[in-house]
Amino acid sequence: MAAFRVPAELHGVFNQAVAAADCDKTAWLLVALRIKLNQPDSNSQMRMLELVERMEVAAAALAGGKQGITPTLYNEAALIGIVTDTIREWFDNGRVIAERLNEAGYQSKAGKAWDKDIYSAWKRQGRNADKLGVELH
Repeated sequence: MAAFRVPAELHGVFNQAVAAADCDKTAWLLVALRIKLNQPDSNSQMRMLELVERMEVAAAALAGGKQGITPTLYNEAALIGIVTDTIREWFDNGRVIAERLNEAGYQSKAGKAWDKDIYSAWKRQGRNADKLGVELH
């Protein structure tokens, strides 16, 4: 038996992942451990379901640009809201902000997934930094 605490910054994401998997936390953790340790589940039906899920994600990536990101067109007001909410949570980090934008499903103007470099370039463009400043104060 093992016990541990989920760090505060991962708590919400962890609970969302467990809820999305439609299982309890123990089962979710066991699946995550098996994946990390490269030890497949002994249940062949479960392995097949996992493979099908991975194939569905890969197929969606072909249509949407990046695995796990549902394409949503550029929406500046929504982006500014997500960025300011993230900064208010004390995560003024380009990588974290890009991850949050991707989790929300928003693409850049070029239709790509966000990364820290794209976020930094976006922030420097036009008046985006000023708009963020207004929202944060």
